[in-house]
Amino acid sequence: MSSQLFRTSLTAVSLCLGLSVAACGGSGAGTDDDASDANAAMSQSSAIEYMLTNPISSNDAATAASSLAAAQWWPAGCATRAKDSVEPIVTVTLNNCSGPFGLLKWSGTLKVTFAKNADGTLNVKASSTNMTANGSPASFSLDRNITINGTSTTREVKGSANWTRTNAAGTLITHSNSWTAMVDSATKCRTLNGTAATTIGTQIVATTSKDYKICRTNGMDGCPSGTLSHISASGDVVSVTFDGTSNAIVTGPRGTRTVGLICQ
Repeated sequence: MSSQLFRTSLTAVSLCLGLSVAACGGSGAGTDDDASDANAAMSQSSAIEYMLTNPISSNDAATAASSLAAAQWWPAGCATRAKDSVEPIVTVTLNNCSGPFGLLKWSGTLKVTFAKNADGTLNVKASSTNMTANGSPASFSLDRNITINGTSTTREVKGSANWTRTNAAGTLITHSNSWTAMVDSATKCRTLNGTAATTIGTQIVATTSKDYKICRTNGMDGCPSGTLSHISASGDVVSVTFDGTSNAIVTGPRGTRTVGLICQ
């Protein structure tokens, strides 16, 4: 059994988690399922980039690359990381890792490049090659600017990311986002505000994230707080409110209900 790249305590199951099978049917079920896939895609993408940006504590490109290369988020036997001997570039190679929200047998390469911007902020770009997740092709790219304020443990991460994978039903999911993340390396918390678009097959879901916050404890993501609002192409709205516990409030075409999350 391969080592885990990193673990998350939330699962990429339907928002019907904790409800009966019958409760998952009926009007609006497709919208809710699409919202669930959008939730998973956003969480997968944000978790990947968190692992790439959290170790960074300097706006110097070479120092940032060294910090990522030395980070202990990548267990031996699952992933290796190597810093270029000249350029501020880190290559992360995944080998049958387990990742966030149901990513199993995750393999491929991530090339991460750092550069200092003219305004003093740090730019980080990442792109994948030959990536697969659960036996299907996947891809990830990132272009973020990181603002580090002196000795503060909090940094602002702004920009865009793109994530593509195939879900358990065999449907292609493409996800792109543009948000601002406030990352605190001391508390290991990240708070996201911004927008995203997720295409599930032919269905498009637009997502707004408001104060969506996740903190890591003992190497695992805890229960989130904040709100995710999803709007389908037809105008249906599903809003998911998290309060930091293992329950979430889902409001959508089928009314309002409480669903259980596997988190701690």
